[in-house]
Amino acid sequence: MKKEDIISTLVYLVMLVVVFLVGFFVVSANSSAIVDSLGGNQSLIYVFIILALLLGVLFNVLLVEVGHAIGAKMGGYNILSFNVFGLCIYKYLDKETNKLKTKFGFKSFDGLAGETIVTPNKNKKKNSPFPYLLMPFVLILLEFLGLYMCYVFIPDSSSAAFIKYGMVLFSTIGGIFVLYNYLPVRLDSTTDGYRYTLLVKKVNIDAYNAKLTIQSDLLLGKEIEEYPQFDEITDFTAEVNSLKIYDNLLNKNDFDGSIEILDKIINFDGKIRGETRTKAKIWKLFILLKYKKYEDAKALFETFADDEKDYLKKDTSLSSLRTCIYFFGITENSYSLVDELSIKYLKAYKNEVGGFKELDKKLFDEVIKEIELIKQTNPQK
Repeated sequence: MKKEDIISTLVYLVMLVVVFLVGFFVVSANSSAIVDSLGGNQSLIYVFIILALLLGVLFNVLLVEVGHAIGAKMGGYNILSFNVFGLCIYKYLDKETNKLKTKFGFKSFDGLAGETIVTPNKNKKKNSPFPYLLMPFVLILLEFLGLYMCYVFIPDSSSAAFIKYGMVLFSTIGGIFVLYNYLPVRLDSTTDGYRYTLLVKKVNIDAYNAKLTIQSDLLLGKEIEEYPQFDEITDFTAEVNSLKIYDNLLNKNDFDGSIEILDKIINFDGKIRGETRTKAKIWKLFILLKYKKYEDAKALFETFADDEKDYLKKDTSLSSLRTCIYFFGITENSYSLVDELSIKYLKAYKNEVGGFKELDKKLFDEVIKEIELIKQTNPQK
């Protein structure tokens, strides 16, 4: 289990504990006031709690994504999609008119319960991501202000006491959303807190905006004008620089250019996460295989530390699965493992969000085609 999965599990446990504590020490402890405000019907308290929790979740998800939308506009971005629980309003490019149109449908999302995808407005001189990141927090603070006002103006003896305790549940859910979304660590989805830790560095803001532009072009089916490269290596610029490799492999057949990008990351002597370097080595392994440099690929794999080999075998990202399929299919003719990992790849592909997965799928299809040809001349394993 990866580090972010462990942290995510702990965060979910804390969220459950918070809900339980509030339910027991606040809602349950004041159940008589709630029942009296509901007309004295004891059974209605269960309906009240269920409805308050469901509406609280829906309200806070909307609040977070509305916050993202407002913040995006403040920061100079255009909104491409607004997604809550998979229900998505999104823009698409009408190829007949070459104009953006709006559509409603179901789409996957990268977030706890929703996602707002944005792209830099090219007519703006400066695009700042910070309002996008921080506005949901501001709106939830206003929700807590509403809770405070309820406690000030609604006594337990009032017929509106149920509103006050409903607001307690609403604000509790808002609080756990803040806990999840603003922890400054990687979780099982990309959170605003983690983005913020990256974007305090200016070069990462430029890289972030570049990635958003590429991502939006892919989602809209536009021709990508350029894949920018950043001389300063950070965890995030390394990721953005690596996107150029898709163009090099699929369109330009540029082996040397791809290796140069990756070696710059692998040999960087500054401070970057070990995972960043490992991902670069995995990309390099794939490229050596693609260009039939099998002995070089084997030699590179032997330089992998044990934790890097484990990462390659256990990571469920498209890049790692694709490379693992390629390496063990080509070097060991392990076709049963290829079949097993291919199922995992296709499942990960289905759940992946964003336009990059389509480029990765093209590389995956090339890998499977090559392995199928080899299977015809090599024994099954």
